[in-house]
Amino acid sequence: MRLTPAFPLILGLSLTTVGSGCALTAKDSETNANGVPNMEFISVANQRASTNVSNADDSPIFRILAAEFYGRHKEYDLAADYYASVASEIRDPALLERAIQVAIFAERFDLAQVLASHLESIDPNNPRAAAVMMISALELNQTEKADRALNRWLESDTGNARQVFNEVGQYLQRSLGREQAVDYTRHLAERFPRQYDAQIMVAKLALSFGEIAMARQAAERAMELGPDRTLSYDLAMVIANRQGDVDRALTILEQAHARFPDEGRYLSGLIEARIAAGENDSAAELIDSALASDRPNPEILRNLALFGYRLDRPDLANRALDRLTRVPGQADVVHLIRGRAAVQEGDRMAAREELSQVSPQSEQYANAQVLLAGMRVSAGENEAAIEGLRNAIRQEGIDEADQQQLTLALSSTLAEIGRFDRSLEVANRALDAWPEANDFRLQKAMTLFALEEQELAIDVLRTIIEREPEHASALNALGYTLADMDRDLDEAERLIAQALQIDPGNAAYMDSLGWLKYRQGKLDEAQVALEDAYRQSPNAEIGAHLGEVLWELDQRERAMEIWEESLERDPDDGTLLETLRRFAPELLPADGE
Repeated sequence: MRLTPAFPLILGLSLTTVGSGCALTAKDSETNANGVPNMEFISVANQRASTNVSNADDSPIFRILAAEFYGRHKEYDLAADYYASVASEIRDPALLERAIQVAIFAERFDLAQVLASHLESIDPNNPRAAAVMMISALELNQTEKADRALNRWLESDTGNARQVFNEVGQYLQRSLGREQAVDYTRHLAERFPRQYDAQIMVAKLALSFGEIAMARQAAERAMELGPDRTLSYDLAMVIANRQGDVDRALTILEQAHARFPDEGRYLSGLIEARIAAGENDSAAELIDSALASDRPNPEILRNLALFGYRLDRPDLANRALDRLTRVPGQADVVHLIRGRAAVQEGDRMAAREELSQVSPQSEQYANAQVLLAGMRVSAGENEAAIEGLRNAIRQEGIDEADQQQLTLALSSTLAEIGRFDRSLEVANRALDAWPEANDFRLQKAMTLFALEEQELAIDVLRTIIEREPEHASALNALGYTLADMDRDLDEAERLIAQALQIDPGNAAYMDSLGWLKYRQGKLDEAQVALEDAYRQSPNAEIGAHLGEVLWELDQRERAMEIWEESLERDPDDGTLLETLRRFAPELLPADGE
């Protein structure tokens, strides 16, 4: 409900009742001659505004213009006073709503409450009046008053409970202090135990606040209340995964797949969960059963093929791809999937044959060319990789999105092979062509880090965040960098928390949070976050961080196990090797490199 600082002048405001002879007269009674609540705050506002206006210019129209003038010059208190003084005289809902907005912008919540009450007396079923009453009451720590206002809001906006609770949730998440927001979220969970939309809101909010037990209870209530609505199942699965409760996540997926057999994400999720649990035969049976039905759409067939390759069951993958080939417009997708599988198997000839058949007019073209470049780099064919990407960028018929993806891949590949200056040149030229494409700024920052130009890289990350405040990757990168440098840890915590708020289940962001907690000396919290990250994505860098925390917690045997697992997965990871040099050099290869 916070206003943006645009402060536009109201156009089209009805001024037919705005006369010059409507001066407010303060009374001791509860209402004025029009039956409008006579509030002390409005009288005070009228007095404050009148001290800035000569008697000759004390007309309502003048005061409206004065309010806008002061608002544009960020004198929000005066703007609120002027609007309030006019609103007290005029029964115009549009003017009252503007006055309320200005009062909230000035954080004059007591005044906003009074004006909202005035609006309710004119338009009893106005949902915005009830909304303002609720929000103002919360800002003033008046919980019971907020509850009554929320009830009126729901009554005045009948049939739109979902929108009401969505707005309440956005306000609690963005504008109220965290502790108070958590308390009121818990309060709402108990106030509306049989309201599906309320429980969904509570589950989302609690998840974003890290209150996992509350989130789980609300999501499971929502599943009971709305068994035919997918959102509750989706939330419950996310929460179970955050808790590391594999059995519960699997149970929810089974329930969702049984109730929504045509929803491909539940089938894919169930297969994924079976694979993660080591139940490969069960996963293969699910794929076989899906292929035997007439239901699979192209997206499901693509996923089934990929799962077949993951299970080392090319027979299942080929069955899915053979069916997909018969779907018009899917030939390029089939070539891409087969090419990717060949890359993973190390069959360079088959990979080149399949990927080269993807048409430049296809949506898959850029992906195919990026895979070819990666394969060439891994084979030591650096020049061929660079030339291939340059030729792809020059290819006629590719759209702007493909040009950007290929150019980004070129910059990234140049950095990967150590040509950092060339990588920066490509990124800078791309930003000249596409100044809004922050992915190039992110690549530029990563290249500057590789050149050990930390301060320049940090400046670039800050530029991304200024231009795109919810760029989660940049928020996380800057937060992690500050934590890794052991500086500005309060800012680092805020940045990482914001990234996690945008993408709560991201393992890389949980890793950053764990590393921050380690730098803050909060080892137990660091272990919780890093265990969560490693469970979701057991890569070498997260393993290096988790092992270091376990080592400091004197869990050294487990730390060694984590490091050995990570070394087996990625023996070339720089973070892991640097960690091993400090703590367990005996695990390093014989040459120490």
